[in-house]
Amino acid sequence: MENPAVAASVADRHPFEPIVVNRAPLAARSTLKAVAFNARGGRYLPAIVDCLRRPPLQGADVILLCEAAWRHRESGGREFASELAAALAMSFAYLPQFAVPRETRAPESFLGSAILSSRPLTEAHALPLTHKIRARRIRGLIGTAAGLAAKATFNGKTITLGVAHLNSRGNPAGRELQMREFMARFPHEGPALIGGDFNTTTVDLRDRQAMMRAIRRLLLEPSRLWAPQPWEPLFERLAEAGFEVGGANAPGRQTFTLSGIIPPPIRLKLDWIAPRGLEPVAGSAAVRPARQSMFGPRISDHDFVVCDLRI
Repeated sequence: MENPAVAASVADRHPFEPIVVNRAPLAARSTLKAVAFNARGGRYLPAIVDCLRRPPLQGADVILLCEAAWRHRESGGREFASELAAALAMSFAYLPQFAVPRETRAPESFLGSAILSSRPLTEAHALPLTHKIRARRIRGLIGTAAGLAAKATFNGKTITLGVAHLNSRGNPAGRELQMREFMARFPHEGPALIGGDFNTTTVDLRDRQAMMRAIRRLLLEPSRLWAPQPWEPLFERLAEAGFEVGGANAPGRQTFTLSGIIPPPIRLKLDWIAPRGLEPVAGSAAVRPARQSMFGPRISDHDFVVCDLRI
């Protein structure tokens, strides 16, 4: 049941419906391998497929994608989520969040999020989120932020899956509101798995002056970079809903960098996996660099995060 006070803060419906394509289920496994990844559009599709075919990402049962472009310049015109799912023989649900406006026809170029699954997906739907401060790249586009949820059955157990991309330009209180809104429309009971780019910067990045203050704060309190939980109240909302991040995420491992030349100790931890009613396999949580080889070019400014879960 929705929390009316929270649900009323955003639109009842998102302007776009999810696109869903189901395929035959892949071979069953005793555990569920979950991956979260901000693909930065998905322009480097072949390299992303290559990474997902190598350990520890190989054999993913669920892939939670943020910044998945559809017929957009950021994906080189590809339908990124669709083509990635096809390459991995997985089912997918894709939610267009923002669309390039067209004067004479319906939008056909989108930025959005996706859920890929080794099992067919059902009940896919959008979870609209407040989005007061827009990054420059999405200003002028149609639509608004939203999470995506769907269900899939693994080894006889139905699991609700969700992906969220929270606002990088706001502050921790704004991201907490978005997580409240996400949870207000997300099933309150049963096993579940959510993840994505929560943008847990711990600071306010709404404008240039705020960014300068944020840099000083991060320099003075560097633990914000690799352990942002104390400064981001969205984690309290996750815990209230029964989700935990401790065992499902590699401690102290950052996941975002503006450039590959930035040393790992001064990168940010923004990407997360959060299970409910599913036990992380000890030692399986990892961060996999978003490149094909140690000295190869980066294929996204975010790294892959992965964890195995007991069903």
